[in-house]
Formats: sequence, structure tokens, C-alpha cells
Amino acid sequence: MSLTELLLQAKAKKAEEFLFVVGSEPRVRLSSGWVSLRSSPALMTEWNLLQQSLLNNQQKAVLDTTGVVQGETSFESVRIGFSFFQQDSTMKAVLDMDLDGSRQEIPLPPSLLETCLRMKGLVLLSGPGEAGQVWALHRILQKLSEEKSFVGVVFSRKAFPQVREAKACYLYHNGEFVRSEEKQSLMAGVDMVVFDGLDDEESFEEALALAEKGLFVIYSMKAPSVINALRRALSVLGEKYGEHGAPRLAEVLSLASGQYPMSGLGGEKIFAHEVLLMKPQVRSLIEDEDVKGVESLMLNSSENSGILTLNQSLLQHLIRRRVDLKTAFEVSRDPDNLDQLLKKVGI
Repeated sequence: MSLTELLLQAKAKKAEEFLFVVGSEPRVRLSSGWVSLRSSPALMTEWNLLQQSLLNNQQKAVLDTTGVVQGETSFESVRIGFSFFQQDSTMKAVLDMDLDGSRQEIPLPPSLLETCLRMKGLVLLSGPGEAGQVWALHRILQKLSEEKSFVGVVFSRKAFPQVREAKACYLYHNGEFVRSEEKQSLMAGVDMVVFDGLDDEESFEEALALAEKGLFVIYSMKAPSVINALRRALSVLGEKYGEHGAPRLAEVLSLASGQYPMSGLGGEKIFAHEVLLMKPQVRSLIEDEDVKGVESLMLNSSENSGILTLNQSLLQHLIRRRVDLKTAFEVSRDPDNLDQLLKKVGI
């Protein structure tokens, strides 16, 4: 199967990502998970052809010089993003298939959008790292662009779907700089910074420092829950700054939110959410590094408390008949509490 046939097959399968590693089977990520396109490994000749098909001369030069290049191009009238990496005997390309066609309109909790529109402090977003998390972030940035006038920088390892600019202006970068002067030039005059999919310790420390300087920062990371995201953030800051790490996070954190995909009644993908607003009680618990206290608060909070629990979100989907009971209980982390909520509303 030729390289063109592989790409066409990936497109026909409505793949979200295409993974090409020399010496391994070409694979695609579907909504159901990763699958191989053929049993034979990717060849060096195909790697060269992939570069010729997607990269211009300048991008090829960047890849040869730095070993990494990101960008976007079109294939068969479809806009795709690409990330190429080569070092020693490792040669890998990841393609985001159909940046526009896979766009998902994701309803978001009002408190999340309202907090982002205030453009203050640090907003921590978490999820399993699938495409829906990117599109949720995209929707937030689109809403901000429609309502506010500012300059923002979006750092993402992969090609981020560009926001239709209205009042705001977004600059996109992969976060890799050859010289510190390049970063200083990019960040000059910026009001907002977004970190998408950068889960390393250095990027979170930078996000915290930028928020402390008065910039609005959104940090989107891969984590199975809001509590897990908070625990990881506190661990990073504790190792770096000791007892001063948690108070620094508590001071600038405006909101933490999680998003989790599941199958709807019609087979479509829908999302449940968690939202943790930084009310005084929550801020105090984070300052004391009492993650279990935050977890207890999230499991037992009432409506209109500034907290949306996962079970409350699942209950809303059940009331609107978007998911069945089996799916809701599989997603829930506290089935007994969900059962109690259902009994209260007569389900």
C-alpha cells in the first residue's frame, strides 16, 4: 500500500491522527482507539516522500537543522496539521487529520466561560487528551476573541486549529526556541498565554510565573480528573519551591475544570464536566495542600456552590436524555452518590 493510499485510507476512516514511524506499522487514531493501516513497517523511502508531499523547502531546512518542525498544509482539499521529528535513527511524523472537518461544537459550563472572560489569573483545564479537549479550548479562545481585544500566544506541540479572529489576535508557536531573544520578542506586549498539551514541569512553572506577573494564562493538560491535575501541579511546585509552592498556586488559580468524553444515546460523543471555582474555602484547602479536602468538597457540594461535580454533570445529561444509565454509572467515580441524585429527581 503506497503512502498516498495510506493517507486516503486514513481520511476515509475519518481518523483523528495519523502516526508514521520508520520501522513501525503506520497507524491511525479513530474515535474507538488506535488501529494499524497495514502489517508492513513504514520505509525510509516513504519518509522522504512524506516530507516532499507536506513540507516546503524552508520547513525541510528547519527539520534538518533542529530535528523538529510543525505546521499545517492541505491534502485532498483537507487541512491537516503535522509534526515531524528526526534524531539519529528515529524518524516520526504525527498528522492531525482534517483540522476543520473534525471540529466539534462542545457545550461548556457557563461558569468556565464567565471565568475565562474575566481574563485574570490561571485557569487549569484537564481531560484524557483526546480531540474534544482541544476543541473545548478552541471554543473558549473563539469566545474571548469575539468579546475582548487583546494579543494572545498559543503554545502547542501540535498544530492548533486556528481561531477565527475578531477583536483579538492570536500567535501560534510550538514552544521551541533556538535563542532566548526569540521568545522575548514573541512575548512582548502579550496579554494572554495558552499552554496546550505541554505537561512538563517547566511549562507549568512558566505558566504560574506568567500568571503572577498579571497575564491571563490557560493551561490545558492531560489528566483523568481535576483532583489528579491539582495533585500533579502541587507536586511539581512542592518539589521546586517547597512550602511556598502551594500558596503561590492558591493565589493565582481562578478555576480548574475537567472534561470527559462518553457515548451518547445516538452514538455521538458527548462530554461531562467538573468545575472548581476558587472560592475562599477552596483556596484555603489548596494553600494547605489538602487535596483530599478538595476532593471531599467536590463530591459533596450542593448546586450553585461554584462547584460542578461530575455526578451533577452526568445527572444533567440523564435528565436531557443524552446518555443512558449504564453509561452514566460507568463514567461516575461515585456511583452511590449518583444514585442518590437520581432518586432526588425521581429517576
